[in-house]
Amino acid sequence: MSKKTIEAYALTDSNIVNKATFFLGIPIIIVFGWLNNKYMSIFSVDHNDHRLVIVYSGICPVVRKDSLRIKGSMTNGEKLGILGKIMQAHRIENLDTGDVYEKR
Repeated sequence: MSKKTIEAYALTDSNIVNKATFFLGIPIIIVFGWLNNKYMSIFSVDHNDHRLVIVYSGICPVVRKDSLRIKGSMTNGEKLGILGKIMQAHRIENLDTGDVYEKR
């Protein structure tokens, strides 16, 4: 995986999805248990005249046309059903609002 820093404009608003990560439960007639969830933010940016999909593990509200500085690693998008490369972001700076989202 190659680590990169890019500056780009958002082409879409971020889509924040709630993904179930695992379930722990005890089946006694009915199932009593606990479901762990994780939020993912997905959006696309214009990078080198191409559309690049950005995936961030957490909540990162981005609005179309925001100027962003993104640090992350380029990976293959096959697991998400995307043909080509995607960027798994670790840090996103919104240069328009000054907000910083970073995974620690």
